[in-house]
Amino acid sequence: MTAPLLRIPGISARADGAPLPLLDDVRLTVEPGTVVAVVGPSGSGKTTLGLAALGAARPAVDLTGRVLLDGTDLLALTPDARRAARAGRVAHLPQHPESVLDPVRRVGAVLTELAALGHTGRTARKTAAADALTAAGLDRDTTHRRFPHQLSGGQQQRLALASALVTGARLLVLDEPTSGLDPALAQALGRTVRQFADDGAGILLLSHDLPLVRRTADRVTVLEHGRAVDEGPTPDILGSTGPGTARHPATRALLTAERRTDSARRAAAPPTSPPSAPDRGVVAEDIVVRRGTGSLLAGPVSLALPPGSSTALLGPSGSGKTTFARVLAGLTRPTSGEVRLDGAPLPARIDRRDTTQRRAVQYVHQSSPDSFEKRRPLIGQLAYTGRLLRGLSRAEAAAEVRETAESLGLEADLLDRVPGQLSGGQLQRCALVRALAARPALLVCDEVTSALDTASRERVLDALPRLLAPSATALLFISHDLPAARVLADHAVLFEAGRLVPRTSLASIP
Repeated sequence: MTAPLLRIPGISARADGAPLPLLDDVRLTVEPGTVVAVVGPSGSGKTTLGLAALGAARPAVDLTGRVLLDGTDLLALTPDARRAARAGRVAHLPQHPESVLDPVRRVGAVLTELAALGHTGRTARKTAAADALTAAGLDRDTTHRRFPHQLSGGQQQRLALASALVTGARLLVLDEPTSGLDPALAQALGRTVRQFADDGAGILLLSHDLPLVRRTADRVTVLEHGRAVDEGPTPDILGSTGPGTARHPATRALLTAERRTDSARRAAAPPTSPPSAPDRGVVAEDIVVRRGTGSLLAGPVSLALPPGSSTALLGPSGSGKTTFARVLAGLTRPTSGEVRLDGAPLPARIDRRDTTQRRAVQYVHQSSPDSFEKRRPLIGQLAYTGRLLRGLSRAEAAAEVRETAESLGLEADLLDRVPGQLSGGQLQRCALVRALAARPALLVCDEVTSALDTASRERVLDALPRLLAPSATALLFISHDLPAARVLADHAVLFEAGRLVPRTSLASIP
């Protein structure tokens, strides 16, 4: 019998000051040639377990138990010895890939350097770097000369995957690998994951993407509140015969939420074309963005976002959606064109906008954790928006954000914690709470459902229109999640290669 690559006979984790453990005696085994998936709602402990599999933890989180990598207990080693034990044998794709990308070095140089952990000789390392880019769905000829900031969020996700693959590691820990990817790329990534397992690698897959898990995983563990409550072969746990076949209520809840979402997808009418430019609201006119004096990133783009409207901005990864959204928010300066609010031009840079203008356009970033201060409790950070932009008192602002957070499915005590003690999905909703506190004219949501499990996403899709209605806030919903766009959006626009294309009905978008 083949010895397991990873065996966790029992691991627990607790954050400083938290009343309940993040992990409670979780047990797991990953053998060569297998994909073991861990699923569960946002905040159930998936990311904490993924880090624990490396013998690591977030700040202010303590691990107890054993983590055996090829029989070596990682938790019994010094930090230097632990890194040496993992080098070339374990690769990790974190939930937020930008955290592991070097912002000041070109992609090819970094990948070639990482390849030295598993390949000897310059030619072999360069070949491994190119092959890793291809396996991750990136063009090796155009990507290797770029810096990470020149890539879209989905491209950064794939670059982080290439960084994990290039070492030739025998154990891959993949945390939400399809977040930020369009459906075609998500399908391709699933095939890549399965192929690596078939070639002998062991893979620990942490995901809320149940279709991905069904396609790739041999076994599934279901987490709830840090405990493993269900485990078994994937068809037995996530089979298509209905939630009644699942053994635990938590598993049945995941499957039931998935079915409700599927029903909402079928019932939702496809969005129609966006309206013509109104006298009120936010209007982008002839926006063009170039990289320096060179290649076109977006444009020319003209788009009207009147009060109370809901527009889905769709398109493949790297098509320019985020670049255009950042122009609206004053975070990227256009090469030409302008953004207007109620007919008056908005300054191109956010630091040139006054309080009213900054309040008018709120942008929820694709990478939520990077938008929070690490050491301050969340309640103060979220409430500050209402205090700064609307003149609310500290108590008024705090009460309002707590109410909004509850509407989005966030427990009250989570807001009293620091960001590192929350999951990616919880932080994604906190970023949404903060933006809503401004009561903006336009809310730009960039992949705000990408880190959410099915039940949490359903909660957000249900609550968001109700939260926007009192202020007649326009919504620009940027996503690869076509079903969510069908639920939320009245209108749709499609980006391809930085430009809007004529097809504006979701029914015509593959």
